[in-house]
Amino acid sequence: MIKGLLALVAVSALLLTTHGDATAQKAAGTPLLSGPLAKLDIKPAQIEKAKGKPQGTLTVGMHFALDPGWLDPLEHITAVTMQMYDYFVHDALIKGMPNGEFVYGLAEQAELAADFRQAAFRLRPGLKFHDGHPLTTTDVKWTYENFKGAYTKLFKDKLEHIQVVDDRTIVFHFKEPFVEFMDLYNGSVTGIGWIVPKHYYEKVGRDGFKARPIGAGPYKLVSQEAGVQMTFEANEDYWRRVPATQTIVVKGIRDLAARMAGLQTGELDLAFGMTGKLLPRLMADKNLRWDPNFTGPWWLMFPGYNEPDSPFRDKRVRQAVSLAINRQFLVKQETQDIGKAWGNWIGPENRDALKGDKDAPVPEYNVEKAKQLLAQAGFPNGVEFEWYVAFPPYFDMGERILTDLRAVGIRGKVQVLEGPAFRAKIGQGRKGYPSNKTIVQNIDPRSGGAKANLGVYAVCGSPSSFVCEPQIEALWTKHQASVDPLERERLVKAIQRALLDGYHFIPIYLNPFVHAVGPRVLPDGEGFHRYWDTLHAPYPWPWEVWEVKANR
Repeated sequence: MIKGLLALVAVSALLLTTHGDATAQKAAGTPLLSGPLAKLDIKPAQIEKAKGKPQGTLTVGMHFALDPGWLDPLEHITAVTMQMYDYFVHDALIKGMPNGEFVYGLAEQAELAADFRQAAFRLRPGLKFHDGHPLTTTDVKWTYENFKGAYTKLFKDKLEHIQVVDDRTIVFHFKEPFVEFMDLYNGSVTGIGWIVPKHYYEKVGRDGFKARPIGAGPYKLVSQEAGVQMTFEANEDYWRRVPATQTIVVKGIRDLAARMAGLQTGELDLAFGMTGKLLPRLMADKNLRWDPNFTGPWWLMFPGYNEPDSPFRDKRVRQAVSLAINRQFLVKQETQDIGKAWGNWIGPENRDALKGDKDAPVPEYNVEKAKQLLAQAGFPNGVEFEWYVAFPPYFDMGERILTDLRAVGIRGKVQVLEGPAFRAKIGQGRKGYPSNKTIVQNIDPRSGGAKANLGVYAVCGSPSSFVCEPQIEALWTKHQASVDPLERERLVKAIQRALLDGYHFIPIYLNPFVHAVGPRVLPDGEGFHRYWDTLHAPYPWPWEVWEVKANR
């Protein structure tokens, strides 16, 4: 249950082997494609019978302001934060759920050709959007063709055409093998898998949709105050199950102490990001419960590091940054020793991730060596940089890291960006942080294997890239051209090794993104931990399973 650090779950690849017999797919209904198929590991949906009417209100305190843009999958950013709202309002053909990394959602059947040039889906019968309008393959096709978010260029460049066979059957035809299509089309990786209603979006337009979106998910947005609050009501016609909670209110509460007070007074039932100096207080409160919710590692990156006047152009300066960080002290101060110093910027849940003392040992802490490297790089008096960029509620963590850096002569100031602004800039990669004298603190758990993180942050052509290196680009080009799973795994690990050896990304520690609940959350006792069972999920989705006492 405790993801990452304690569980170290070995997630099976979605793509396992190829098989020459289409009937071996064991899919529901008749085959969708002719010829040999790739074998897919997609778990069945867990459809539950209604246990009664939805009841009660769950009030959630998010650790930064709310962005209406998170409600529009067509403009999906790379940040996993946006998926919290996907799981409220929308639904995907396949998505991550507690019973698997890849689980059937709107689709009841999927097939992928053995040559990776075709992918087909059959939708469940009777699907409807919140307004009662049928959800069909026309909406699936329209969503794909109008998508403008993460990985847009890849999806568009690979596509030859989309064939709508009937209202429930659709086939994607690709110009060349698209090996990672199912990984990326999973709603847990990109936004293109979350299906948007064509009829409604065309009627209200981009701004109208963000103000009042409709989807096919378990909750309907009924009101929002931009940046401050969103209110969702149960969709009792949701195909998977009737949501247990009637109303979910999400509030943007940047201040950690205010979230703590809200939990203690009962104003909040669930609060995110309980970290730093208030964490002992949470642990000591017998009326509150908390989940360690291991997500992914913190890491540092250097926008514009390869430009001539950047202080981080020299590898020895980046290595000095790593050597200066006292990871064990950070873990103690920020997480009360729940976290774990970590040697990779990709978490242990991810397929093909380097991990452990052999493949990715925790970087050394050595102040004197850091000073020596700075002197060798031509900075005997240290290095001046502009900003160390962090986001709520991790101000103290940023200051502590800056204190470590100042001890070796690397001097800068903390710049705190509001959550939506930080994530929007991360989505722009190098362009989001125009100064090349900046260090950015980031964290980004995501499904799709280690290659998903590489494809976002370390590939020259990605809009979110912070690293563009000829050696890495050559390995990535080979990976993308290969259809051999073993070769692809080897190349993904080689890229991770190159990034770590080059100190392009500096891992810090595996983060326990501690969430806390109040006494109204059911079940009583320790059973509430089940809400964090979904792999790669920093937020406790799916939301339709949350239960609260019906006294508010």
